[in-house]
Amino acid sequence: MEQVLPLLHAAQNDLRLRFDDFRQALERRDGPAYRLALIDFQRAFSGWSGAQEEALLPALDRAAIDGRDSRRELKLEFVQVRELTRHVRMQIEAGAPLSDVLGLVENLARRLDAHDRSVHDVYYPSAAPLLTAAERQALEEAARAL
Repeated sequence: MEQVLPLLHAAQNDLRLRFDDFRQALERRDGPAYRLALIDFQRAFSGWSGAQEEALLPALDRAAIDGRDSRRELKLEFVQVRELTRHVRMQIEAGAPLSDVLGLVENLARRLDAHDRSVHDVYYPSAAPLLTAAERQALEEAARAL
């Protein structure tokens, strides 16, 4: 667990940095940079969340956190962030007014903040000690692919 928990946190922090790169480029109105950063964030989040669905969710099922349906809650968070990211990208590609895009980006930022808190505070610490060697290896490989 001592090795996997920092890895999980580092991968999630890497996603946050990618999103922050996108927001900063958007604030500078640097179109090529924010388009590229959004595509990068979308690819990285999709890959990392997919790996977590395969490897982290089974460990969370074993953890059986009281008062939570961890599988449903975490999958919902993944879907929300993926769909909001996809929608932001579609709006940018369609040339939507920047004010519309900024509102969507703020919504995405709030969703990502909530997701970050839940994985850092609840899901990662609960799942880490219960990960099998294969699950740990899958997460390590996915983190390296970020």
